Amino acid sequence: MIRELGHFLWHAPATLRLKRRLPQDELYQVVMQRWGAAGLDARRAELVGDLTGEILEIGAGTGLMFPHYGPAAQVTAIEPDAAFSAHARELAGRVPARIEVVDGHGESLPFANARFDAAVLALVLCSVTSEQAVLGELRRVLRPGGTVRLIEHVRSPRRVAGWLMDRFDGVWLRLNAQGCHMNRDPVAALAAAGFEVTRVDPFQIYSPGLPAFPLRMLEARAPSAPPSLA
Repeated sequence: MIRELGHFLWHAPATLRLKRRLPQDELYQVVMQRWGAAGLDARRAELVGDLTGEILEIGAGTGLMFPHYGPAAQVTAIEPDAAFSAHARELAGRVPARIEVVDGHGESLPFANARFDAAVLALVLCSVTSEQAVLGELRRVLRPGGTVRLIEHVRSPRRVAGWLMDRFDGVWLRLNAQGCHMNRDPVAALAAAGFEVTRVDPFQIYSPGLPAFPLRMLEARAPSAPPSLA
């Protein structure tokens, strides 16, 4: 925990100066590209490189996942922020996969039931209004037994660190201005929504501009029967 705190305090002043100079979409690009170079890009490639068929990406941001999909992937990427989706649309035309960027929110997906073979979320559940609403919609649009793959940061399992994350979550919300919470538990949220969690891979990345949150690469499977719509 001391190392994580030192990392945050060392890099926070430079990040705050950058935040004052750049619009939110450009700031996101800078810090996420740094995170990618520090190891997140390798995790992204591992997460989606073998996916094929109809894939839904929720919260595509500026499209940083797009280069990691293979040519057999047909991706529908949903993103609520217009400035972010403009970056994503520009990048979508320069990658091997077929990608369509759609405006919208994960809490209300504009797609038919059981349309997609797989879904991808990267650093999304931390900032949605309702995890259960998003995951409920995801169950609806996934085919029975469909795969969900995620990269998410999580509340620390360590007692003191987790307590501090709970206490300072409001401060972090004001700093990031993206609705990002530092203390959510996506594994529990997936299970509560009826998904079978089949992989939990812990990792951590130290990169300029972002706290060294505990991260998880996750895989889950939708139920073999679609949810009741009654």
